[in-house]
Amino acid sequence: MLIFKNISDNPNKLILLDVFSYSCMNCLRSLGYIKQLDKKYNRYGLKTILIHPPEWSFEKKEENIFNVLKKHKIRFPIITDKNKKIIKRLGIGFWPAQVLIKNNKILYKHIGEGNYKNLEEKIRSLLRIKQKKVFSSEPRYSKLPAIYLGKRKRGKVKFLKENIRFGIVYKKGKWIQTDEYLQHIGKNGSLTILTKWNVINFTASPVNNKAAIVSVKLDDGFNKKLVINNPDLYEIAKIKENKMHKLTISTKSRAKIYSFSFQ
Repeated sequence: MLIFKNISDNPNKLILLDVFSYSCMNCLRSLGYIKQLDKKYNRYGLKTILIHPPEWSFEKKEENIFNVLKKHKIRFPIITDKNKKIIKRLGIGFWPAQVLIKNNKILYKHIGEGNYKNLEEKIRSLLRIKQKKVFSSEPRYSKLPAIYLGKRKRGKVKFLKENIRFGIVYKKGKWIQTDEYLQHIGKNGSLTILTKWNVINFTASPVNNKAAIVSVKLDDGFNKKLVINNPDLYEIAKIKENKMHKLTISTKSRAKIYSFSFQ
């Protein structure tokens, strides 16, 4: 199956395509494992290339992409896939995902997080490497699903009541739900979710490039303020105990909130 004719100056090289979007916590976490594999096997002929399809509209702007690459010190070559033509040819509809290509043929494909040990085994087999492995066992990571807020990903949004459940976003104040996000349009607004993991992130954006200020409260103890300057993934809280907590973010700003994710 021919995929690319000019993806590398040497078609005989083993190409690792890593499909990711920059504000996706799962993608950034997965990229950490891809970096380890590239560091180990680049010298033996592995070439890693990033494919960036946009999960959100703001990820179509190359300026936003390259600012985040610089922020995370990501130095792989990157192909922006604004219209998702490349991933459609690869048969990929979700990310993160990894594809191994040699001589313009797909030799391996995995969609979603995980399977890094199997990916390494395939790389070692194709490169005929016998040195010590990077992964002696499969890395562990959070499998708690993200909570989406927009209509397109079927975000469930309700007005706040006493009894709340995981997977639903509970709002106070005036918010509008678009295909991608919830946007605050009132004077004072808040969103509340249940969460169970050690690190809580959200994908958020200011409106009209005007910084948004968000207050974060966890149960009755943890409090902090966060400034949203750019459309990006933000870490909003760290928790020591792996149990259910009630997280509330409140704001007076015209903030856009796309999703909550956990690690």
